[in-house]
Amino acid sequence: MKKYYNLLGLHTNEVENFFKKENKNYTITTIKGYKDEEKLIVPRVIKISALDNSVEIIQTYFADSLK
Repeated sequence: MKKYYNLLGLHTNEVENFFKKENKNYTITTIKGYKDEEKLIVPRVIKISALDNSVEIIQTYFADSLK
């Protein structure tokens, strides 16, 4: 999946838009922690895996460092 390596770390909406433009089916799986949930508000892509005819996007939430 080296061709999608540059999408890692981006906001999930940006990655979704990329795959919509590519007409590629995708699913989003969320990994969620249990500490400081109120601070973790920014969804970012941490892994992209190729499936049969689609792509699996794994995201997790990060804190907004500007706040």
